[in-house]
Amino acid sequence: MSRAPNILFLLPDQLRHDFLGCYGADFLQTPAIDTLADQGTRYETAISPSPICVPARASMLTGQPAHETGILNNASWLRPDRHEMGIVTWPEHLARHGYQTAAIGKMHFYPWDIGEGFQHRVIAEDKRHIHVRDDYHHALAAEGFEKLHGHDMERYAETKGAALNPLPDHLHVDRWVANQAAAHIRSFNDDRPFAMMVGFPGPHCPYDPPHDALDHIDPSLLPPALKRTEESNKVLPELVAGYKQDWAGLDYSELSESQIRAIRHHYAASVERLDQDIAMLINTLRETNQLENTIVVFASDHGDYLGDFGLMGKGFFHEPSIRVPMIVTDFRCPTPKVENAPVSLIDIFPSILSWAGLPSLAQSRGSILGTAKSDRAIFGVTARGMMLRKGRWKLSRYYCGSEALFDLEADPGEQENLIDQRPDIRAQLDGLMSTSLLKGMVDGHSDKAVPEASSPPNGPFHDPYWQRPYPASINS
Repeated sequence: MSRAPNILFLLPDQLRHDFLGCYGADFLQTPAIDTLADQGTRYETAISPSPICVPARASMLTGQPAHETGILNNASWLRPDRHEMGIVTWPEHLARHGYQTAAIGKMHFYPWDIGEGFQHRVIAEDKRHIHVRDDYHHALAAEGFEKLHGHDMERYAETKGAALNPLPDHLHVDRWVANQAAAHIRSFNDDRPFAMMVGFPGPHCPYDPPHDALDHIDPSLLPPALKRTEESNKVLPELVAGYKQDWAGLDYSELSESQIRAIRHHYAASVERLDQDIAMLINTLRETNQLENTIVVFASDHGDYLGDFGLMGKGFFHEPSIRVPMIVTDFRCPTPKVENAPVSLIDIFPSILSWAGLPSLAQSRGSILGTAKSDRAIFGVTARGMMLRKGRWKLSRYYCGSEALFDLEADPGEQENLIDQRPDIRAQLDGLMSTSLLKGMVDGHSDKAVPEASSPPNGPFHDPYWQRPYPASINS
């Protein structure tokens, strides 16, 4: 029997799909990522149902949506008794079945240095976590440098996040991560397949490429930001309050056109550098004779507004925040394809298991990539609100009281809120949203189940001093 395939999961942070050539961007060059798309399956509509770093990553790791994991914001993490519930991560499961598992770069686990099933880790945490003493911290210190806050970089304040990073090229965090990943790929020296996740901390803010990277992008060609709307203005105060905290120290209550252009310029330059890193990793696989038995997955945890609707970052359910790239290239048999059916980040878990030749697990809620139907409904939730996206329609509700319904076919820029004009569609999506929410709440609280309460009369449940098992397994 032939060896199981290697799996290389490339996960940049906060990368929106339409800043890649293979998704239509003509204002920058991303040849390595475009080549992956040309040789594999490019998913046209890939959705991050919970578009915040930690909730998205917890869902990808476990195959469970955020309202089941309970991870609804960046200040939470998976429960420590998940093993007792029968919940495993995909690297944990693959490691049990003979894979070498490795995580290089940003994972956003708490504590930041735990393995969560990855047998080997080289850690470069979030660009905003400048006080974490990870492997990247020590690499910088060894050469007399340290992690920088955005305020320590040129232009950061005046352009509201578009900065110039003064570090030597090899110490820029994405490049450092790529070099560490390449070194680990070269270290494999036995017949076991590997499953490796490379978490690039960029192009997440601060948008901090080196100065010379900006010369490759003509800022006049960058697409303009989508206009503010009455609906987006309702969610703006919560975003503004978040960015005013010390981790960013920026006031996004107002954004000028020149500031948005600078942010997009720096972001695009960072994406081009990311593409160079991807090219280097693919070449490393080729040079080590491992490419032809490797499945490469390229995705992101969420998008970035980059000034669309007057917003920055992510966290709400507009398309720039939830739309991400998704490319799967199986180099055992490269076959170009574009898949239009909507897919979700939670689909990565069952897909990885399937590629590894392993059966599905009870905890998995996603679909194996390539099997989704065109009319699929995708439900998403964060601490800020929830969304139901189905076909041309999307319904969003937020904690602040805002509610929106968009016709994505007629109005892809989400400028006209139809919440009052289409009560029929609102009711239809509301029903699906309620069903999805309730099912997730039930499944997410399976630890509290007491199946023994339905035992026959001679069962131990009826005896004095019976002890309730806790937590109940997800398979109960």
